[in-house]
Amino acid sequence: MKFQEFKIQIITLALGVSLLAAGLATTSAYGLVKIISPAKGQHVPVGNIMISGTSSSNTTNHCTVSVIINGIRPYQQATSTGSKGPNDYSNWTFSATPKYSTIKEGINKITAKYSCLPNVNLTKFYSVNVTGVPAKGQAILPTPANHAKATGGAFPPSLPSVNPSIVNESKHSKILKGSK
Repeated sequence: MKFQEFKIQIITLALGVSLLAAGLATTSAYGLVKIISPAKGQHVPVGNIMISGTSSSNTTNHCTVSVIINGIRPYQQATSTGSKGPNDYSNWTFSATPKYSTIKEGINKITAKYSCLPNVNLTKFYSVNVTGVPAKGQAILPTPANHAKATGGAFPPSLPSVNPSIVNESKHSKILKGSK
């Protein structure tokens, strides 16, 4: 009789460990989100941008993807483009427009947020930094505030070049040596 109880306990323990392992594997599989485009470090034109990515979402796990640019909240819902219908965020896109936020000149941080319903209670993030550059034919003119910030407001943004024939170190050295 004791042998059977021991056998049942071992089976129960093995089943529990298997379920725990399966649960952890399922949770970690659901916790994946990645921005595919634009790529980390990519130079992109300032203005509107199309962002796309992948996640471990499917039509049954009730997880979604949302995006923020440069920390401007609230998160904006991405559009699911997975092959299994409107709730399949395994592939997704987000179009940034002036209504929400656009890419600015310089460094921009784009963050994708993967979140599931409360019964799974799972949220994951993935970010990329991209550099906004003026589009071809698009001039970004500095504003007075930029001049003041860059130069302290006391000097012009660029100094004129000096003619090297005017400044000749050897001539100055002779004058100083001769005055002794």
